[in-house]
Amino acid sequence: MALRRRLFGPEVASCEFVLKARDGAAKRVRARVGKPYKVTSGEWACPVEVRGFESRYPDIRGGDSMQALCLATSLIRSRFEDFFSAGGKVLDVETGSEWDLPSVMATFGATRGGRMTGR
Repeated sequence: MALRRRLFGPEVASCEFVLKARDGAAKRVRARVGKPYKVTSGEWACPVEVRGFESRYPDIRGGDSMQALCLATSLIRSRFEDFFSAGGKVLDVETGSEWDLPSVMATFGATRGGRMTGR
């Protein structure tokens, strides 16, 4: 069984940021989650990627569509946390304002709140 479908399929949610690495290199990225699809009875999968940052991830598996969707979003949150911990910064695409970690985490469903700095 393949770890992901060849085509991403319908996108259900996305957001864009500029990621600025510790060394100053910046790139525009698009975090996106696809529509969950049924793999087998009791198994669903959800496409997920942060385009422009890393290669497309394997489709995230869950027992139902909700679990697959939530786990896919959690993967994006985890990748952004790792980026922050390596000294990276997340910037607003339109204004260049820096986002703080709690604000980025809230975007992906973290329970702790935050706010954008510079707005």
